[in-house]
Amino acid sequence: MTEPSHRDWKRQQTSHALARAAFELTREHGLEGYTIDDVVGRAGVSRRTFANYFSNKEEAVTALALEQLHQGISSMPELPADTALLDWVKGLAIHQLSGGLLDLLFQLRDLAEADPALRPYLESVHAQIRRTAQHVVGERAGNSVSKLTSHIIVGAAYGALSSLIDGAVSPPSSPGEFVEKVFSRLKSGL
Repeated sequence: MTEPSHRDWKRQQTSHALARAAFELTREHGLEGYTIDDVVGRAGVSRRTFANYFSNKEEAVTALALEQLHQGISSMPELPADTALLDWVKGLAIHQLSGGLLDLLFQLRDLAEADPALRPYLESVHAQIRRTAQHVVGERAGNSVSKLTSHIIVGAAYGALSSLIDGAVSPPSSPGEFVEKVFSRLKSGL
């Protein structure tokens, strides 16, 4: 993977600063308890800069999850090329969820419960996470398994994650424990 140009790096930093500021302000004051001017003030940029990155506060608040997703994918440790697809997806899931994505998704869920205006944006983030996972898994699988198989693996893994985030299953002591349990059941045929 190539290093981003200075300009790209600067854009990533600005996006992160805005998203982090919006997320923190929402945690501190609720979605209606601050303005975009508060976000840009905390991030140290202009209001126009905010508009170049996000269309509203809700989009900025939830952007951290997508940022975390992409960072987790790019920092995924290499596994041997002959690693079975199910084991590779398990490794990716452990890496992603242990890297802070699970905690962030829990926090966003709680914020969306307190501020229902966030719900459609959080649902969009979940859809983007699933599409991204499907793309990454499909690329890794190549022609080694059918497209249906890779969709089933992602669907099952994401379904299990959704049940955890929605509170349908009890939280595990660690993300790794949860992923191990899910993939053990997938391997055994449930």
